[in-house]
Amino acid sequence: MTPDTALDNIDLNLLLVFDVLYRTRSTTRAAESLHLTQPSVSNALKRLRSLFDDVLFVKTSNGMQPTARADGIAALVDEGFASLRLAMQAGRTFDPATTTRTFHLYVSDLGQAIFIPPLVAQLHRVAPGIRIVTTDPPLDVAQQMMKLGQIDLAIGMFTGLHADLHQQCLFQETYVALVRNDHPTVGTRLSIDQFFAAAHVIYTPTAGSHAHFAAELDARSPHDGNPRRVALQLAHSFGLERIVSSSDLVACIPSRLARVLTSRNDVRAVALPFDITPVDIAQFWHDRYQRDEGHKWLRTLVYQLFYDLRPSAVL
Repeated sequence: MTPDTALDNIDLNLLLVFDVLYRTRSTTRAAESLHLTQPSVSNALKRLRSLFDDVLFVKTSNGMQPTARADGIAALVDEGFASLRLAMQAGRTFDPATTTRTFHLYVSDLGQAIFIPPLVAQLHRVAPGIRIVTTDPPLDVAQQMMKLGQIDLAIGMFTGLHADLHQQCLFQETYVALVRNDHPTVGTRLSIDQFFAAAHVIYTPTAGSHAHFAAELDARSPHDGNPRRVALQLAHSFGLERIVSSSDLVACIPSRLARVLTSRNDVRAVALPFDITPVDIAQFWHDRYQRDEGHKWLRTLVYQLFYDLRPSAVL
């Protein structure tokens, strides 16, 4: 079968089955997702195997695992479906009041606490049909997902994102120290010696990075260049304020996040004992969405909600 003949005879519904199978790794879950019977999905898989002359998925104890050929096809199918979605939207007048469009946002869990509440509140007022899905894969995966149209917008501090992405600065962020209210050694001020003598809790997000801040902080250590003493390193930020409130640990966090966390009565924010270069918080998007009317509307809304180039302060 020549390539042209294969294209003439291909059923796009087969590619949809392939896409869902690749994501679910299960004919049963794929059938449920597509509202088909399991025999229908199995028959579609048989036709796909014939079409691509490859087994595509191998049944294992961990589900239907894709072959190397399937991995290569999946990336192209993803890109194809993303292009089809853009083609369907092309020429349509975007009406936020009636749209039911879904937008996928790349934010860290810290960013989710800062950006999502005001964004959802505003969407509820002006675009109640819009659905927001947040995700926080590793940076390299996120870049590929943005290229394929699987992530609409990244919001936060992402120094490692490709330079060819469009970006727009929203505000500059500073850091503060979070401590419990009745901390035995930290009062209303924090000295350099107190800061580096304290035990710290740090958080390393999957999405975004505090590496630049950490490097600048450690360079200011007066103790022969020794960095701060890290007693606890977290994979997730959930419960950070509870950890601080029940210990003598110090957490360096963005000031806007501190504003959220200090709404509790048992933690407070204290200024760092030295100046740290503010970091730019921005929104990023791929060129494929540059002229998309719905995407432009969302970017404008995010900009209106969060634009402020003054460094934040909570003290």
